[in-house]
Amino acid sequence: MMRKKSKTFMIAVTMAILLSIFASWILNMELNGNYSRAGDFYGASKEVSLEEMTEIADIKNISIYLPSTLPNNLTMTAIYLQEAPFIVIVVYSAEGNKDYKTAELGIQLTQIPSEFIPTYEQLKSQVEYSEFESALEINGWPVKVNEKASSGGDPEFREKYGDYTLLVWVWIEEVGYTICAPTLGTEEAVQLVGSMILITS
Repeated sequence: MMRKKSKTFMIAVTMAILLSIFASWILNMELNGNYSRAGDFYGASKEVSLEEMTEIADIKNISIYLPSTLPNNLTMTAIYLQEAPFIVIVVYSAEGNKDYKTAELGIQLTQIPSEFIPTYEQLKSQVEYSEFESALEINGWPVKVNEKASSGGDPEFREKYGDYTLLVWVWIEEVGYTICAPTLGTEEAVQLVGSMILITS
C-alpha cells in the first residue's frame, strides 16, 4: 500500500514538473516572438499603463512583483496585457525600445495553478546534470537560470543578440515570471530578481 502511494506521489510530482517546464517553455517561446506565425502577441494584447495593469490584476486577485532596481539605465517602456488568459509582458529598455521581441529586458508573467509551481528541490533535480542551468532560492522563491538559452526563432532578436540569451524563471504567489535578459550577466539578473517587490495600485 505504501509503495502504491509513493508511486502515485512520484507520478504526480513528475507531471507537475513536466507541466511547469511546458508552461515555462510556452512563456519563453512567446517572449522571444516564436508565435509570430501563429498569431502575434501584439494582436492578442493591448498596451496598458502600470496603473491599469495593477487594477486589472487586483480585480483578478493576482499579485504582481516587478524589479525595484534596474541595471544599465534600463527603464520601463511598455506593458502589454492579455486579460484571458492573464498574460503580461513588461518591456524595459535604455534605448526607448517598446518592442518586447528586441528590447534589452522583457518580463513575461502569467497566472499558474499552485500545484504546477515547482519547489527549489524539484528545480535542483531538473538542473543537476546541466552545464548552463542552475537552481536558486531567492527571497524564498524558486528560481531557475539558463545562462545559454536558445534565442528562439525571431530573426530580429537573433540579429541583435546572437543565438543565445539569458533566461530566468521565477515563481511567486501563483504567478510565473519568465525574464529574458540578453544584455545582463547572471549576477545582475539574480540581483534584479532579489529586488522584485509587490506592485500595488
